[in-house]
Amino acid sequence: YCAADSKRLRPVGLIPCQDPPAAVKELEFLAKAGATTAMVPTNVYGINLGEPMFDPIYDAAQSIGMPLSVHPQTGHDGDYGVSGVMGAGSRRFFKYVYVHMTAFPFELMIAMMHMIGEGVFDRFPKLKVGFMEGGAGWLPFWMERFDEHIEKLAPQMPDLKRRPSDIIRSEQVTLTCESEESGLDRVHSAAGGKTVLYASDYCHWDCHFPYSVKDIVNAHDLNATEKEQILGQSAIEFFGLKNLP
Repeated sequence: YCAADSKRLRPVGLIPCQDPPAAVKELEFLAKAGATTAMVPTNVYGINLGEPMFDPIYDAAQSIGMPLSVHPQTGHDGDYGVSGVMGAGSRRFFKYVYVHMTAFPFELMIAMMHMIGEGVFDRFPKLKVGFMEGGAGWLPFWMERFDEHIEKLAPQMPDLKRRPSDIIRSEQVTLTCESEESGLDRVHSAAGGKTVLYASDYCHWDCHFPYSVKDIVNAHDLNATEKEQILGQSAIEFFGLKNLP
């Protein structure tokens, strides 16, 4: 997402999504610089990510082979069509705790829903998108609910060519888990073993440092293969990491 000091932000893979042509150039720059992904917000000035105006970004990411990472934000809620990233429910709350609880998972749910429903993953079948830092436990419910709505309200999503759950189970979609959250076995069962990857969230106030890896290793609801997938293999496959030690 574009900020005042764009040169300082470039190395960490941020792109100015409010200007698709500029974002395409930024993606090309990042790819040449060796970045493995580029971060995009869950919406731009309140405009959802499934809108056609963002197609040049998705086309470029698919052509380059660079996954995109959707990341929620809080603390600077914007005005629709004017400025900033709008967080789901943020304007109804006057305490940060409620904003943080809702904006992160709900914004990812909305971003995933809109990209799938508006046919982004069908128009760009090799595009890969990660939905980061909003947990994973909600995914089975969201898949089930989305499938129900495509069965009953398909005419409202004419660009969606596949069942939403099939898209989520494909290699096009991944998301990160909270290390201490339970129920990851249900997520694996519903979405497949390659869908969830580990993230430490270091050094934010809500990270479980230094125990986040131990949380996964000691999880009683995961088998050894699932733990290995979450802690390493999912990231290797999603980001296309090579030549690792």
